[in-house]
Amino acid sequence: MPFLTVYTNAESKNLTQTAEEVSHLTAQILHKPERYVVANVIHNPNMAFGGSVANKGALVELKSIGLGDKDKYVAELTTLLAKSLNIPNTQYIAVSLTDMPMAYAACGGRTFG
Repeated sequence: MPFLTVYTNAESKNLTQTAEEVSHLTAQILHKPERYVVANVIHNPNMAFGGSVANKGALVELKSIGLGDKDKYVAELTTLLAKSLNIPNTQYIAVSLTDMPMAYAACGGRTFG
């Protein structure tokens, strides 16, 4: 069950579309049913990247049972966010990955393990 949160200071009128795009990508790359993917994109203009709020960027947190090909996922996610949120310097797209044990994830009132 992937939980994906994207925090960004980049202004965009398409945050809903971005949430759907990262949801699709997460399901595809991690080989998970998309019905279990939760994607949230949060705009926060007060985020500073490289010491300045003028630098546009994103902080991404992914928690999932199994992460698969992490390098491929991070590369494709970074490319998607740079394009979708118009972030010119991918140095300011930071990704945190957490591989959760099945017993630490739940849906529908019960854990997965």
